[in-house]
Amino acid sequence: MDIQNIEALEKQFADFEAVFSSEQSQKAADMLEELLQAVEEQLPVRRAGSVDSRIMIGIGEAKEPGADIYLSMDHVMEYYIYAWYFKPDADVQRTPLPIAGYYRTYAGLCMRLNRYHAAEDAYKKAIIWNPVDLDAILGLAEAYKYLNMLERYRLVTSQAYRYCCTRATMARYYRNMGYYHLAGYRPQLARACYVYSNIYYRTENAESELKYIEEALNEETPELTIPQMQEMLKKEGIEPGPDSDTIGIVYRVGELLIKDKEYKLARDCFSIVYDITQEKALE
Repeated sequence: MDIQNIEALEKQFADFEAVFSSEQSQKAADMLEELLQAVEEQLPVRRAGSVDSRIMIGIGEAKEPGADIYLSMDHVMEYYIYAWYFKPDADVQRTPLPIAGYYRTYAGLCMRLNRYHAAEDAYKKAIIWNPVDLDAILGLAEAYKYLNMLERYRLVTSQAYRYCCTRATMARYYRNMGYYHLAGYRPQLARACYVYSNIYYRTENAESELKYIEEALNEETPELTIPQMQEMLKKEGIEPGPDSDTIGIVYRVGELLIKDKEYKLARDCFSIVYDITQEKALE
């Protein structure tokens, strides 16, 4: 398989999607695994990220001095977020293929097939190609949840936090923290996390967990004020709101795209910031 032949690869991915749509999960996984193996063998470049033995996400190591960094982006704003947090020491190039997306898709298939260690590995590789890929980071946390590796689940969720910049992703961050603390027999803190997640984005999952806590404690969920919950969260090192740096970066990228007349991409950025801030000017 020649990964330089983009047209042939796109056809192969279309074939994969057809198999995936027919719910032949194992066959689809085998097809995508073959494609990813070819990518790894034929693209010996410096990846944008790394994941060490402690599951800490960092910048990719240079194999040779001055080698360009290759980042697999879904949106141009990821380039700026990557530059802000990882301070690259070389030029950053975009990969010719959406490699991180391929790995995320493969990881999702592995999760469906209950191959959680394989999913863990695939999500890590997605992160190595794009260390600011929030879906990949949260996917890795989910794999650790199913593997019952709860400290890793918490650690990865904590690293995902700074890229959560929509109401839905902030809600997921707090639900993850709620699950971690509920599993650690801290129902009061878990309850605060689930209630707080519903402020951002109400979900059946959070409602179900709150009902479970009510039954376990034999008491109704109390009326907690936002300051009360924020104080509880801060005491445990749980951030009580989105990272202002990330929100500022996304807004600034929107401004730059407006100047470049990239209006669709600019709208994406402003929509994200509006979603989390609800500022009328952005609307």
